[in-house]
Amino acid sequence: MPHTLDVDSRQDRQSRQRSRFQELHETVREFRAAEPDSAVADAAQELSPNLARVVAEIMTRYSDRPALGRRAREIMKIDDVDTFHLLPRFDTITYGRAWSDAGALASALTHDAFGIARGDFFATLGFASADYVVAELATIRLGAIAVPLQAGATAGQLSAIADEVEPVVLAADVDNLSVAVQVATHCRSIRRIVVLDYDAAIDAHARTMKSALVDAEQVGVFVRPLTDLVRDGAQLPEIPLPDDEDPDRLATLIYTSGSTGTPKGAMHTERIVCGAWTGAWHHTGASSESTDQPAFPVITVDYLPMSHLAGRGLVFSTLAAGGTVHFAAASDLSTLFEDFALARPTMALLIPRVCEMIRHNVLAEIDREVERSAGGDADRTRREILERNRIEQFGGRVLAAMVGTAPIAPEVKDFVTELLDIEVRDNYGSTEAGMVLHDGVVQRPPVIEYKLDDVPELGYFSTDTPHPRGELLLKTASIIPGYYKRPDVTADVFDSGGFYRTGDVVAEIEPDRLAYVDRRKNVLKLAQGEFVALARLESLFGTSELVDQIFLYGNGQRAYLLAVVVPAQPDTTAGSVIESLQRIARTEALNSYEIPREVIIEHEPFTQENGLLSGAGKQLRPKLAERYRDELERRYAELESGQNDRLRELRRSGADAPVLATVGDAAQALLGCAGSDVRPDAHFSDLGGDSLSALTFSTLLREIYDVDVPVGVITGPAMDLAALAEYITSARDTDSDTATFESIHGRGATIAEASDLRLSAFLDDTLLDAAHHIPGPRDQTSTVLLTGANGYLGRFLCLEWLERMAEVGGKVICLVRGRSDTDARARLDAAFDSGDADLSERYRTLADAALEVVAGDLGTPRFGVDPDAFEALAQRVDRIVHPAALVNHALPYEHLFGPNVVGTAEVIRLALTDHVKPVTYLSTVAVAAGVENFRENGDIRVDSPSRAVDDSYANGYGNSKWAGEVLLRNAFDEFGLPVSVA
Repeated sequence: MPHTLDVDSRQDRQSRQRSRFQELHETVREFRAAEPDSAVADAAQELSPNLARVVAEIMTRYSDRPALGRRAREIMKIDDVDTFHLLPRFDTITYGRAWSDAGALASALTHDAFGIARGDFFATLGFASADYVVAELATIRLGAIAVPLQAGATAGQLSAIADEVEPVVLAADVDNLSVAVQVATHCRSIRRIVVLDYDAAIDAHARTMKSALVDAEQVGVFVRPLTDLVRDGAQLPEIPLPDDEDPDRLATLIYTSGSTGTPKGAMHTERIVCGAWTGAWHHTGASSESTDQPAFPVITVDYLPMSHLAGRGLVFSTLAAGGTVHFAAASDLSTLFEDFALARPTMALLIPRVCEMIRHNVLAEIDREVERSAGGDADRTRREILERNRIEQFGGRVLAAMVGTAPIAPEVKDFVTELLDIEVRDNYGSTEAGMVLHDGVVQRPPVIEYKLDDVPELGYFSTDTPHPRGELLLKTASIIPGYYKRPDVTADVFDSGGFYRTGDVVAEIEPDRLAYVDRRKNVLKLAQGEFVALARLESLFGTSELVDQIFLYGNGQRAYLLAVVVPAQPDTTAGSVIESLQRIARTEALNSYEIPREVIIEHEPFTQENGLLSGAGKQLRPKLAERYRDELERRYAELESGQNDRLRELRRSGADAPVLATVGDAAQALLGCAGSDVRPDAHFSDLGGDSLSALTFSTLLREIYDVDVPVGVITGPAMDLAALAEYITSARDTDSDTATFESIHGRGATIAEASDLRLSAFLDDTLLDAAHHIPGPRDQTSTVLLTGANGYLGRFLCLEWLERMAEVGGKVICLVRGRSDTDARARLDAAFDSGDADLSERYRTLADAALEVVAGDLGTPRFGVDPDAFEALAQRVDRIVHPAALVNHALPYEHLFGPNVVGTAEVIRLALTDHVKPVTYLSTVAVAAGVENFRENGDIRVDSPSRAVDDSYANGYGNSKWAGEVLLRNAFDEFGLPVSVA
């Protein structure tokens, strides 16, 4: 069925928003206590633009409130390897604690052998976190200049910035520590590295630290964890706050490269940074603010990097309002919806890709429910699902939402508006100018003045009717003075009157209301954040023998381009033109999003007479857009509708078609790539997919096949579409007696009984009968089978067992998914190629001595290897270490049953073939959730004889690991299988 936005006025939504606020204010004490204090906001505004005094006022006046939230975690030991597990809650630190820690860090850095002076540069590298904010606060206390660097950039790219800035301190999180050491080795001004988010109890952290210390010592760089420096600094004299009031003092450098060119540092002065701390983003409760909306508690989730203006603005403005900012647990956003559900934000900053993923998932859920309840009230079903997602996914108390960083398609914004039942604000801004438009309306402040500059080369003029058009030029209170050490670039972006050139062409619909039209340099930012240079692409595609003229069209709300082509021969078809353009794209190594998805054939040439060419013969993009926009936008809408219809049809009948065909169709429908790109050897990323769309693709495949396909499988370096189809086929075409959730617990079961999990339901009688008579465990361990070796924890277990086996001349056999043993080995090698040269070298040395890799799938009978190979494996292996699992706290038990429960049964099959093999099994604290008097070494079948099967947080994962423990306990009782559960 089609999905349309319910007709509802802005006033209605605002009325319901106020009602929700009022109800929360009156009934929830914690909500009331978190509301902004107008006295604090007023005092901060009085102190502006003295940044240190403003921040000190906020941090001390809100001292007892929770400021920074991080996901709680538990340290656990697995086969002598200490790692961690995320818990379903956030722990917070107060404003007072964060400010105190920042002061202690400032003292430690000031009083050490190197010292740090006001005006020195303090660089930071890593994902957003509480430690990152403490480091930022320390720069404010020191009067230093913050330089947030982009995590994920290469050491070479970062070294070029470091050479320009010459920071004296580099703070880096543990995941970026090895890169930080490489930068410090190259840049001699860096004498100290402060390690953020480090926990010595985690072996992976300790190994990274040990390697960094060795490398840094060779070049005289001092490396210490933030926690150690804070502890030492707390015993030292406090550093007084900077007293010199200079609103034009350089406070922060944010490096941006835009779409092309060398990175350049946008200079943010003390006045600009103060803006984020005094209400530039939302209500802080100050008396000077309008009262058209309530100054509600600002509780947020930050998943954007602190090197990006949006991430920084969200964090600082949350603190400015006395709110709490919770940091996403994983930089790849794999925990994002868990984080939202746990934090229950009142304000959500969204990006288009996240909005698209939300829309896709919720619409798919609506489709399933409507189809399941055929003949029921579809509108009611839709409302109920939206309400459930509003409460369960977002916590039910989002009172404001904004979208930024890229344009968003209207239908996506409308859907999120309907889902959250609030008006979603579309923000426009830049690193250079700040946030200047809300839903196209000029914001005053910070905008002081704007004007439109004629763009004659593109045909845009302030005299255009019905609306003036031109490049948007701005003067704002948040405008940067220029780029650091780049007077040439600075001169290019400011006109003689001091107006900043945004590069965006807009139409003035009415005074202070603008609409985006084009980019002056014809560089278009697509919806997924990729930039395309239209003029360059038109030049390349114009070389086709089938093309006389070509006009490429796109907008920032779409992820792909369309084209209008005047063909060289009148009988040329659109299909043949597309094939020609794709050949050129392959020759030029273009990305899939640079190739037009569809072509409209136009037999009337672009000429001066019809107004589509200038006197110099140059294509006039505005005129071309004006002539073809309606048709092209109509085609976009048709493609969007067709995509939704195709996805709906795939969910309904895709499982009946050949698997490879359905997988290709699903990828094409989801990503909008060209059909000719969808080849068996194409990787998901080759088609324009990223980690976020992989999550959506995983959900879609599960909806079609009822098979779990983890994101790591989809994005794996060895997983092309053909391999993905084989993976799904293998999961579906197992023996008919393979256990399933339904066969073990019953269709639609809401209670899972331990008594259901009989070994005979998973393993054949011949194996079980023979298992009573096989020899016991061998005295010596010389061959170990390890599952999940290419996972986060598995890598370190792999190293641990390689060391053990190398010492005795033994072998570690790693079971890794792959199309062949060679392919599986390549995937495992890639898992250790993490940028840590010492770790990689250690792995390769040990691997040469003791590693063997077998391609296999844990969740298929006998790991998917032939019977003879499985028998040979059973004869060789002495011990099994089994940490592998699909870890997903959102999926239900039914969808985790295959990889986690059947997978454990297959491990038991190997353990009971030929001779008994001890098993080490990695479980989870979620097994103990809700179990009274849980005993660490008790019988799981007695302590937890039954489990609820529902949609609560981590229920599915906890149940799947519980089921694995039950199976292993049964194997211990029946066959004496030695089992160690960690």
